[in-house]
Amino acid sequence: MNTAAADNATINFSDWTGRGVKVAVIDSGIDPRHPKISRVKDGVEFAVNSRGKVIRGVGMALVDRAGHGTACAGIIHRIAPAAELYSVRVFDESLCADGRALLEALHWAIEYGMDVVNLSLGTTDPSLKGPMEALCREALKQRIILVAAADNDGQDSFPAILPEVIGVRGGQVQGLHGYYYRRDDPIECTARGDAQRVCWMDRTEVMRQGNSFAAPHITGIVALLREALPDGSPAVVRTALAANALECGQPSGSREGSPVEGRGEPGKRERVSSERTTTEGGALDWIHRAALYPFNKEMHALVRFRDLAPFVLVGVADPVGKGLVGKDAAAVIGEEPMGLEICARIERAAEDADTLIIGYVDQLARIAKKDLLRDCIEKALDRGQHVFSFGPVRPEQYGDLHRRAADRGLKLVYPHVNEREVLAVLKRGPAGDPVDAPVLGVFGTSASQGKFTVQLNLRRQLQALGLRVGQLGTEPHAELFAMDACFPMGYASPLRIPLQHYPAYLDAQMRMINKKRPDIILAGSQSGTIPYDIHHPQTYSMSSLAFLMGIRADACVLVVNSVDAHDYIQDTLDALRGVGKTRVLALAMSDKEKHRREVMGRALHVPRQMQAGEIEARLVELERRFGLPAVAILAEEGQQRLVDLIVEYFASEEKEELAWTKQSA
Repeated sequence: MNTAAADNATINFSDWTGRGVKVAVIDSGIDPRHPKISRVKDGVEFAVNSRGKVIRGVGMALVDRAGHGTACAGIIHRIAPAAELYSVRVFDESLCADGRALLEALHWAIEYGMDVVNLSLGTTDPSLKGPMEALCREALKQRIILVAAADNDGQDSFPAILPEVIGVRGGQVQGLHGYYYRRDDPIECTARGDAQRVCWMDRTEVMRQGNSFAAPHITGIVALLREALPDGSPAVVRTALAANALECGQPSGSREGSPVEGRGEPGKRERVSSERTTTEGGALDWIHRAALYPFNKEMHALVRFRDLAPFVLVGVADPVGKGLVGKDAAAVIGEEPMGLEICARIERAAEDADTLIIGYVDQLARIAKKDLLRDCIEKALDRGQHVFSFGPVRPEQYGDLHRRAADRGLKLVYPHVNEREVLAVLKRGPAGDPVDAPVLGVFGTSASQGKFTVQLNLRRQLQALGLRVGQLGTEPHAELFAMDACFPMGYASPLRIPLQHYPAYLDAQMRMINKKRPDIILAGSQSGTIPYDIHHPQTYSMSSLAFLMGIRADACVLVVNSVDAHDYIQDTLDALRGVGKTRVLALAMSDKEKHRREVMGRALHVPRQMQAGEIEARLVELERRFGLPAVAILAEEGQQRLVDLIVEYFASEEKEELAWTKQSA
């Protein structure tokens, strides 16, 4: 088949199994005993000995002490069950590998005539780029297709960015054969990389996410295409890959039973701008009357602090199965009733709204087995309503919806940071004077503990004193509260910038806020500050540490859980003082006791409402143990005490460089 024919070829992926296609998985090994992986055809391992020589063996090729290679192999097998899997082990149990071993692994794949190679790995080592490029070119000459995962932190890593390689990043993509393709992007494919169940060590399954697990989705698809196009060159296969991608909601191939309904024009690949459509400073001045869906944790703040939002809430909708339908939205979260009943149907909740605010719907989408985000946006646009989505609505996935909104004069917005803006900031360096307003940071020991609530409470209280409050938010709905800047680095973050760029970009944002001459700047982080366990990388909090260095807080509040170990709290305090060079003014605690449970390898936190006596006892214990004031987040007396501490600290005559008073406004 020639390239032109492949460009128009529609492949029914369900008709193919990958039979006869040889797939090498260069990774941490494959466990052939896993019940959801068929027999591994063969295996080889490469390592570098103490004398710096690359050695080749077979003894450990079919052993996986990290789980990573087995996970990738399981995904490939699920999509292409008849493909022949070859284990090429280069990683040790800590997922570390010598670059020389990787080069030898690629050479082996060429020498033994693999059809497809999965590389859920990458490097930024410039010394490896030249020899790796040469091997990738040779692989292409031998009709071998290389598939590689992009760097999770957004750095340019290879082999993923090389033109001879199909680069893959992760996203929220529905369907077994679903993926997106962008011809003009070095990382051309987007496949499912959100939390998913994967094969693991000891014949188990766990929940994992990341670009590593998006790449094997494309590897499996390529294996199907190699079977369907046996005489096709890599260029032909690549063209067919592009032709059968989801394009603006168009289902991949002609698969039946796809959970994503077909929309848009097949084969139309317009470049859609991803520029933000919000006004300067994050003010969404086109939102006047808003409806919310669904009523999850993130939406609670919009009800509890509706007085801080520059629009009116006119409706709330939530699925029937959660038991909230018919209840008052404010009463559900322990506030005084506001006279706004939660509806079962979005249409009813939004009948008087000009904007639909869509929270995270990824879990509901998996239950419904359809692209619920698309469905909600389409219906809102049909009603002539603007849309603000917490989750990413990337143009490469939803370009048709962006065009439809533009054609109707409607806004379709999601919080994100424009990558070109980041590059511009890095290129020009610091702009404006250094921040001289006092900066208060809000950090925590975990996710889902009330850090954003603390920030909004502080803003409300400080503004009531007549102070001008600048604010940088990291929650996706920070813009909805007209904060000065939004840096959405939390759950389902759309950020695609490397961690090392965080400090410089955040410094630029803080300088921008400082130009408005606030009396104080509030900035709150996401998740925990340091890892629970250094031996478990999934608990690392590198983004929080990068954020800490970027905002340069003069002082901070640490939010803790009632069940946190004292040693862990102390370690967090030490990190804030040592890494951030910031003083901790107080500890804040929620009225919920969090219990941690492991479900399918994924940590879940189950909250329990604490009694007043329990809360007080724990606060007393925290103060005694750490010598810091400890307050309850939602208690009025706790909020007032926290504000008093902050005002007293920054107004102190002993801190002349940060001195200000209540009368400074």
